Amino acid sequence: MNPEPQISSLQNPLVKQIVKLQQKSSERRKSGLFAVEGRREVSLACAHNIEPELILICEELYREDLTYPIPNNHIRKKTIVTKAVYNKIAYRKDAEGVMMIGRQKPNDFEDLKLPQSPLILVIEGVEKPGNLGAIFRTADAAGVDALLLADARTDIYNPNTIRASLGCVFSVPTVFAQSHDLIELLRDPAKWPGKNQPKIFAAALQNAKNYYDSNLNGPTVLVFGAEDKGLTQPWREAADQIIKIPMSGAIDSLNVGASVAVLCFEARRQRDL
Repeated sequence: MNPEPQISSLQNPLVKQIVKLQQKSSERRKSGLFAVEGRREVSLACAHNIEPELILICEELYREDLTYPIPNNHIRKKTIVTKAVYNKIAYRKDAEGVMMIGRQKPNDFEDLKLPQSPLILVIEGVEKPGNLGAIFRTADAAGVDALLLADARTDIYNPNTIRASLGCVFSVPTVFAQSHDLIELLRDPAKWPGKNQPKIFAAALQNAKNYYDSNLNGPTVLVFGAEDKGLTQPWREAADQIIKIPMSGAIDSLNVGASVAVLCFEARRQRDL
């Protein structure tokens, strides 16, 4: 990207490229780039080693936030855009006036730096960006050590995902993989020396015990299925234990994001006792 020092034309090629990044997952995959907007989100991206290709500032909208600082060495390299241009490229109009174009940073499972007793979250077949963003926010708040996305049908750089996560897509170590590969990794004793192999708890309704009767203190993997179909059979078979959230009303299940929050914070509660 070779930006002009100031951009005022809606027909600028960079403006058109950023609009494509915001709207099309195919453009994000092809280029390896993504757009992130907002002070908190840009700050968290920088704090977690996302190197900006470009910082765009609308001076009419931007105000510095000491709670979520953006490094001065990045701000100094800013490109100024007019309000009309910013509102063209931003997902949220008239909001905060700062955007970063960053390069995606994929992780392999081997890249993860896990503690002795990790809390790992697996989400299978997630499709809705808003749900995924909420899951990232919960994972960050509950101190989840890694989020493994199995057979994902959306990407974490979707602007809806980034916004719903409040930037936590950058703070939670994440791996994309196929379910069969993740099951093999989690069940391979060679990957988990000593007594560190995690126990897999799959969230489902059938043949399940109440989640609060399970010991989530040790190395733990919590597995959740897609919003529409639930967990597939391979994950059920790989689980050491099937657990459920008991329902007292007319419905028999929660939204996947709510279920993740209940079980993650139960694991955190047990670990903090």
